[in-house]
Amino acid sequence: MIVEEDAAGLARGRVTHRPQRGELAAGAGENIADEAYLVPVDRRREFHRAPAGPAEGVPGVRIEVTGPWAPYSFATPSAESRSA
Repeated sequence: MIVEEDAAGLARGRVTHRPQRGELAAGAGENIADEAYLVPVDRRREFHRAPAGPAEGVPGVRIEVTGPWAPYSFATPSAESRSA
């Protein structure tokens, strides 16, 4: 997917979260992706502009970029805690 490639090219790390549903998903339509990218401060503006391009002029598609978010957005459970 072009959005993921563009965003990942500007970031140092990426974590995929489960798409939000119900009251947590703002706006109309279905939330199909929820990703967090660890972006260096000097690339922040470029990152905020890059993902919106592919959705321009496409009916029913919206890409929303938010943040910065707290570092815990990039935390993942250890293998040990997943097996418990």
